[in-house]
Amino acid sequence: MKRNQAHFTYLITLLLLIVTGCAPATTPAAPAATPITAAAAAFPLTVVDDVGRTVTIESVPERIVSLLPSNTEILFAVGAGEQVIGVTSFCNYPPEAATREQIGGITNQSISIEAITALEPDLIVASGAQTDAIQTLTETGLVVIVLEPATLADIYANIDLVGRITAHSDRAAGLVADMQRRAEAVTTKVAAVPEAERPTVFYEVWNEPLMTAGPNTFIGQLVTLAGGRLVFSDVEEDWPQVSAEVIIERDPTVILGPDSNSEILTADQIAARPGWAQIAAVQSKRIYLLNGDIVSRPGPRIIDALEAMARDFYPDLFE
Repeated sequence: MKRNQAHFTYLITLLLLIVTGCAPATTPAAPAATPITAAAAAFPLTVVDDVGRTVTIESVPERIVSLLPSNTEILFAVGAGEQVIGVTSFCNYPPEAATREQIGGITNQSISIEAITALEPDLIVASGAQTDAIQTLTETGLVVIVLEPATLADIYANIDLVGRITAHSDRAAGLVADMQRRAEAVTTKVAAVPEAERPTVFYEVWNEPLMTAGPNTFIGQLVTLAGGRLVFSDVEEDWPQVSAEVIIERDPTVILGPDSNSEILTADQIAARPGWAQIAAVQSKRIYLLNGDIVSRPGPRIIDALEAMARDFYPDLFE
């Protein structure tokens, strides 16, 4: 029983890490915070978050705690960085996040409720998986907004929501418009590629057990938008366990994964797996690693991941 519980806890932590990433940030820092643009008269503001909770924010929040790296990236990107006072130990982007107080990790067990309450925040931005922490924090009277995006459209909506609740609506709207423009530039270029000529893609989330991204996740959606075809487009789960035998049978022409798995996702390592040497992607050495933070965090830099995938799939189209 204890072994099964430990395995379950490990998988939950792994899935949280999928949407946080832990590799060092490599892209330029986000722009500096901008002045609050929404009038104070817009508050109190009542919104519905991603898990259906109706939340009222009485005034423009001045002391915000983020419980997930993607939330931190969104807050800084919309111009609310100066309002952020607390972040997790995984929040490594933008660099300014390192100057904020750390409130622990990202799981219910590693989040420090004491550290959060000591900061006296007037807004906490959390993740749907942090149910225990959310309940405890709300019971103490703190205001919590939950972000739980599944698709690219959800990410856009989250950015707009964070802009509204932090009084930076204009900056958020401009950011979303720029992201949509860049995404459209990618899809326009790959639109002319016939379906039969598009690469079949296996995205490896983890190797023990073998896990992939389903078509309803934002990672699965990125693969499709970049002009690829998921070899597991028929699964219903978001992060399913899959068998090596089925991967070999479906014979992907491209294998993708986060660079946090760089030690196990080399051409030699994958070729050494029983039966994998016959896979087309291994034979042609089309195994690509993406920045783990960028591809795994549902935030403003997700379009960087889309563009990186498109370059890997079609180097001639995206020189």
